[in-house]
Amino acid sequence: MGPYTYNWVLAAHLIGVVFWMGGMFAVYWVQRLHVHAPKDTRDKLTLMERSLAMMMDVAATFAIGCGIALAVSPINLFTTSGNGWLHAKLAVVVLGILPVHGMIRARVKKFSTGQTPNVPEWQWSVLLLSITLVVIFVTTKLHFAPPSE
Repeated sequence: MGPYTYNWVLAAHLIGVVFWMGGMFAVYWVQRLHVHAPKDTRDKLTLMERSLAMMMDVAATFAIGCGIALAVSPINLFTTSGNGWLHAKLAVVVLGILPVHGMIRARVKKFSTGQTPNVPEWQWSVLLLSITLVVIFVTTKLHFAPPSE
């Protein structure tokens, strides 16, 4: 992949991440409201949750697909040395962000069947902590040693 293509794929990855996280935030908070909403508004909230969750899924797919493309081209970052930050980032995504995504999505399905499951507050904390760690790993590249002169 050339530098021009790389920049476009990077832009697509970042756009996907922004929409994915924005969708997760929106669906999470609509679900928090849904639990306490009057019965006559629950159908509208369910439609909102379903459309936002679909956007969240598409954005997640876009972010992950473009992220994989960035990681393997032009060089394979998985096998080259000095890329511990990438492994840490992926661990946080797999252990922190994807499970919350799945739990939010499962709750969307429950709400659409008329159930009103609780929305755990800890998921919000896990999501915020995970996003914070990913940003730290990507921006610092885990280089904690002072730069050589």
